[in-house]
Amino acid sequence: MHIHETHKMKDPRLPFIFHTTHRPRGAHEKIYNWHENVEIISVTSGSGIVTCDERHFPVEAGDVAIINQNELHGFSTAEDEMDYYCLIIDRSFFLANHFDSNDFHFASKVKNEKLAALIERFGYFWESDKQAEPMRVQHLRTLALSICLEICEGHAAFDRNPREESHLLSCVKQAIGYIRAESNRDISLDELASTVGLSKYYFAREFRRITGYSFVSYLNVIRCEKARELLTADRLSVGDIGRACGFANQSYFTRTFRTHTGLTPGDYRKRHQREK
Repeated sequence: MHIHETHKMKDPRLPFIFHTTHRPRGAHEKIYNWHENVEIISVTSGSGIVTCDERHFPVEAGDVAIINQNELHGFSTAEDEMDYYCLIIDRSFFLANHFDSNDFHFASKVKNEKLAALIERFGYFWESDKQAEPMRVQHLRTLALSICLEICEGHAAFDRNPREESHLLSCVKQAIGYIRAESNRDISLDELASTVGLSKYYFAREFRRITGYSFVSYLNVIRCEKARELLTADRLSVGDIGRACGFANQSYFTRTFRTHTGLTPGDYRKRHQREK
């Protein structure tokens, strides 16, 4: 079972996800994930660490990191803060323009002022008002194609052969997929290790080494992410949401949710309602 992250595009004309992110000192990525789409990170200030599969490399302002399809990835900071643009380009956009992102293996980190400027320009139109920029969609699609061409022509090797990954990494991905699918019920470390075919203690150690999380911590992060979605989009009670996300009781749900978000579930819902 390899359940990767799926991306929901709000506008079919714009098969992209774009956001700006500020990551404070000592911040770990909320969830390690992987997906079939290319993800591009353009660091605008500060520095941090990007993890792709089992490789870790530093990035700083001016660097662009390119996450290949199906790479298990995450971001963290240590002594410094980091601000960056994140652009995810759906594979369908490549295919619609008669080439396939899966046919390329991209460099993990590059220095390219033109690429960084294209991403910044993309961000301008992404955030612009539709009435103020009537050709917004056309600008975004043109910029996205320019970005695709820039990374494919300048920072990739053409390779149609599927990338081989270690058995251990495959097991960790399988475990993450299992956690995502089954997080609404009680899951034990024994069950998870048995599912991926590794001993409990070896699996626990390697899962933490690769993801930076213990099994229980990762499970709770997934549950809290799902709870955040329900708290902002559903009329269920806080207690019902906790149970739907796999928490055994409301007090444990409240305590865990506050640890991960800084707010109780009720306060999180109220803040979202105020900001709407």
